Amino acid sequence: MNIAVFLDRQGQVAPLTAPGTVTLFSREHGRWQIVQKIAFDLSSCTSLDVFRERTLAMLAQLPACRHFVTRDVHGAPRAWFDGLGLTLWQCTGAPEPALDTIAQQPVAPEAVTLPPQAFVRSGAELGEFYVDLIAARQAGADDIHTAKLLLVPLLGRAEFTRLELRCDHVPKWFARLADYHLQYHSTPLDDGTLRVVVTKTAS
Repeated sequence: MNIAVFLDRQGQVAPLTAPGTVTLFSREHGRWQIVQKIAFDLSSCTSLDVFRERTLAMLAQLPACRHFVTRDVHGAPRAWFDGLGLTLWQCTGAPEPALDTIAQQPVAPEAVTLPPQAFVRSGAELGEFYVDLIAARQAGADDIHTAKLLLVPLLGRAEFTRLELRCDHVPKWFARLADYHLQYHSTPLDDGTLRVVVTKTAS
């Protein structure tokens, strides 16, 4: 199990309104080990666009992580994290008690285990991508976390311009894309599936 915890310089759980480090913990041989650290700072964000870029870039570096621990999170950050399928936990102090509590929760099905390349293709132009979410689901993955694992890294790329999806429904968290300068439209296909295209909104 991988759990991300937002820590301050003293190693205590920190609020997202302050600079800190996203620390990824993994339990090995009955002990929690730090496997990754990512500097993260939303305190200087001046627009939703900057917030989106920083958040997506950070989440793209968290492999198979469904849990995020912070001291305090409200508003746009909570909505965005929730929409991407992360379970948010709030606590204070040292991270170890929170890690043990989360680890005792019922285990959800694992996210897709096939490599992302099995479902993602590059488009004709730089920054264009095609993702087959139906194929990913048929491989045994659950919808919410498949979308998170496959789409978030693509949307967070600096060169991103267009994303086309094959799916049977629009992911619920797409309702918030407009808040992050992204837009989408869907087209029903003859086989009963949908073609959904995501692009950046005009500046």
